[in-house]
Amino acid sequence: MSDRFALVALPLPLATPYTYRIPETLGDRVVPGARAVVPVRSRELIGLVVAVDAAPPAAAAKDILAMPDLEPALSEALLATAEWIAGYYAAPLGLTLKSVLPAGMWGESQVIVSLRNGSRGTGGVAGEVLAWLEKRGGEAAVSTAARALKRPLWDVIERLTRIDAVTLRVQPPDTSAAGLTERVLSLTDERPTLLERETLFKRRPRQQQLYETLEALGGSAPVRHLSEQLGFGDGVLKALVREGLARVARSEVLRDPFAGSPGSPPPTELTSDQSLALSAVSALEPGQEALLFGVTGSGKTLVYLEAVRRTLAEGRGAIVLVPEIGLTPQTVSRFRGAFGDEIAVLHSGLSDGERADAWRLLRRGERRVAVGARSAVFAPVANLGLIVIDEEHEASYKNGETPRYHARDVAAVRARLEGARLILGSATPALETMVRAETKLKLLRLPQRIGARPMPPVEVIDLRVAPKVAGTGPVPWSEALDTGVLATLARREQALLLLNRRGYAAFLQCPDCGEVWQCPHCSISLTVHQAPAGLRCHYCGHEEPLPLTCRGCANPVQQMRGVGTQQLERMLADRYPDARIARMDLDTTSTKWSHQRILASVESGEVDLLIGTQMIAKGLDFPNVTLVGVVDADTGLYLPDFRSGERTFQLLAQVAGRAGRGPKGGRVLVQTRNPTHHALVWARQHDTEGFLRQERQLRANPPYPPTTSLVNLLVSGPDEGEVGRRAAAVGDWCSALIELHELPIGVLGPAPCPLVRIKDRWRWHVLL
Repeated sequence: MSDRFALVALPLPLATPYTYRIPETLGDRVVPGARAVVPVRSRELIGLVVAVDAAPPAAAAKDILAMPDLEPALSEALLATAEWIAGYYAAPLGLTLKSVLPAGMWGESQVIVSLRNGSRGTGGVAGEVLAWLEKRGGEAAVSTAARALKRPLWDVIERLTRIDAVTLRVQPPDTSAAGLTERVLSLTDERPTLLERETLFKRRPRQQQLYETLEALGGSAPVRHLSEQLGFGDGVLKALVREGLARVARSEVLRDPFAGSPGSPPPTELTSDQSLALSAVSALEPGQEALLFGVTGSGKTLVYLEAVRRTLAEGRGAIVLVPEIGLTPQTVSRFRGAFGDEIAVLHSGLSDGERADAWRLLRRGERRVAVGARSAVFAPVANLGLIVIDEEHEASYKNGETPRYHARDVAAVRARLEGARLILGSATPALETMVRAETKLKLLRLPQRIGARPMPPVEVIDLRVAPKVAGTGPVPWSEALDTGVLATLARREQALLLLNRRGYAAFLQCPDCGEVWQCPHCSISLTVHQAPAGLRCHYCGHEEPLPLTCRGCANPVQQMRGVGTQQLERMLADRYPDARIARMDLDTTSTKWSHQRILASVESGEVDLLIGTQMIAKGLDFPNVTLVGVVDADTGLYLPDFRSGERTFQLLAQVAGRAGRGPKGGRVLVQTRNPTHHALVWARQHDTEGFLRQERQLRANPPYPPTTSLVNLLVSGPDEGEVGRRAAAVGDWCSALIELHELPIGVLGPAPCPLVRIKDRWRWHVLL
């Protein structure tokens, strides 16, 4: 019996990995980063080996059952990155690794064994297993085979794997996430001579035709192609197998939904500023970071493209992160135009299986550039040489659940571990990033738009005094914005209209008693939606029909408060009946390819007015957009977040940058009731550095990042009183520890979170 042990992290909220014994038959394949099938109570789970030759446990250790992969799923650098995340963000290592690997590679497993090279010359139990598999069509679950043959089979399966008689794959509960396979008919190595063929195929012309077709196709072809496309019947295929001239086996099919899609060719000529920035990027030391600070429309994407091109020329790979999956179609188009099928896409709009396939293509080196949203920072790019984070200031790079990592910080760690360069790009950098650029980052500037086009003028409309258009209901619609839209439509140009609130109305309220419809599971009001009509919680998904009367006082009249994008769309359709209108928010982009369809219709001129939430504010490049209107700039201005002013400025500056990107120029109209707020004042001037200077002063006293660092300890649970008591205990423990070690740390709270209940869990927090 082997006396070697391994630590295996499981995708569960466990404080430490479990220890398992390494069977002698698996010894050379149990290495850090490899997936392992292990027993956990009465189940078999997939875990990840994080260390080998571990100390033996106090109690008896169970054996690792199988190693489904021929090579480790994670490289040493990616495993080290995951371990850093678990330590820095105080997250269980297993849950951290669950975020690193695609969902299709985890879960309670079904290990599938498939025939590969047949059963010739194999006797004993191994021959019995192969014969049983052949009767079952070539593959089955190991557990099914063990039950049918009434004996444990892991040792036998392992021996058959080593002689290439069978292959193993792991099928999670969601089979769509598993690797897709298809039956393939392949010629055997024993090829008959021409003379032997005359005898073999005498009076069997279809068999001869099939044999010669397979030869012409390189020796193998999918069974479906042979039967459906070429018309070979099942009997002909089986006859060729029966004669020992061919065999049927399962072959993996890797899906790439973007393969073969046309790309837009990038510009080939760099401006002098772009050339300087690119030279500086090329001169970065391995692991060094640079901030590419360029105004909207200055050509940051072209710098990224050329930096990736040079990285590929060095024989290395690259990762490009974008903050929204809505930006992915345009980004993919540009990068595919430059690099063809070198691109693999990773984002939440793909199925689990498609993401897993993209991951495999990258891991094997068949794709060298990964493009995607936050989780693409974990892409297994071989020989990683460059990471690009576009719009690095975006809050969507912060993960909202355990592990609560920030992709920007993870990218910096990974770049150092793998000797890659890191580019952070933005027209409105985060204040923390700009402060780091004073000492730690290399600051690169693109101060002008391509072609020296001017920034669009920004006009701030004070809704408190500006004349409003009659007949637009509760939608804040000034005469100035109305005139701008009418003029834009008359010139057959396009307009973008931003309203950062989805749904039809923010909430429903009784005008008599003031009752507001609340979510029964969250401490938030329900949002009014149309098509389908009803009330919906944007946190837990709870839905209710629109009420006929107030549940507090039975008043039949209810009022909708706060305008959302659906209501804006209806008003615009009534106001401009000839305009072609599209809406882009979470409700219209929930289906696959919906982002791409909407953006393609705008690009082709099929849309006159594009309205939407913040997803239309960044990264989009449409030369015929000459007007940008911000319907209500105040929606995020006074949220209980010290970054609310910064995020409002960034949103306004980014959406303003969508106007005037073509030769026609453009203008921006911003409606607000707070025209003197510093976010509005600096956005009007397109002055990011001026805003950051003032924001830094405001965060000096009371101190907020980057003046100080904050740690938010969240305590949550189903019982309100218990959560409050636990939060108090956490606060007391922190205070005692700080006092004991005389640490320069303050404790704020505990206190209820602004949203004290989400999904029936009560939430308190402690700030350090």
